[in-house]
Amino acid sequence: MTSYGFGKKPTSTEGNAGKLDLTGIDRQKLEVDPAREEDAIRRGAAMGFVERSSTSGSTRRRPVTAVQKNIFIKGPAETLDWFIEYTNERGHRSYWQALEELRKLVDK
Repeated sequence: MTSYGFGKKPTSTEGNAGKLDLTGIDRQKLEVDPAREEDAIRRGAAMGFVERSSTSGSTRRRPVTAVQKNIFIKGPAETLDWFIEYTNERGHRSYWQALEELRKLVDK
């Protein structure tokens, strides 16, 4: 079975154990033909690619969340069962949303 090079340790060159030998690699900036670059950008845009090089880092911000708190409610089974059923009927995914809806009704 082939290891594809994983697990191999780099060979030492001239006493630099663990360093890659980069001799012979040109480190100059690549010259790009502007016409070919424009063609590639146009073809990429046609496929749905969006240039992101003009933005520096992530610009998406997380929404500010409200301070969270947990409560445990103990009470008559009939009342709590009603509240659970109310929450499910209204399509709320959590109990706080049902409480928020009831609060709006009371605050009117």
